[in-house]
Amino acid sequence: MAKKAPEGIADRQAQLARAPYEDMLSFFDYKHLPEGLQGISMPFNKLANSLVEQLPHHPQKMVALQKLLEAKDAAVRIAVAKTRIRRKEIQNLILECHGNGDNAEQILEKVQGEFPSSRITLEILKDFLETVKAEAEA
Repeated sequence: MAKKAPEGIADRQAQLARAPYEDMLSFFDYKHLPEGLQGISMPFNKLANSLVEQLPHHPQKMVALQKLLEAKDAAVRIAVAKTRIRRKEIQNLILECHGNGDNAEQILEKVQGEFPSSRITLEILKDFLETVKAEAEA
C-alpha cells in the first residue's frame, strides 16, 4: 500500500516549481490599472498563470512568458492611445460648446450623447470649464 503524502507537500512543491516565474508574473498584474485597461490586461494574466501551472520547467517557458508580456504591453498601449484620442475629442466638443455659449448642463448632455461610454460628471466638467476660464484670463 502506497503512503499518502502529508498534506501541504503538494502545495509546497507547486510553490517551488512556480518560484522562478514569480517576478515575471508580477508584470501581468492588472488590478492597479483603470477599469478599461483591466479588461485588456486580465486575459494575459490568466494565460500567463495558466502557462506557469501547466507547462513543465524549460528555458522556453520563460521565453513564452516574455513574448506574452510583449503582446500584453502592446495591447495596453493601443487602448491607452485610443483613450487619449477619445479624451481629446471630448475636450474639443466641450470647448466648441462652451464657445457657443452652452452652459455646463447643456455641454454634459451633448458629451453624453456623442460619447455614451464617457464617465465625465457635471463636477468634472465644471472644473474643466473653470480651468479654461482661468487660462483665458491669464
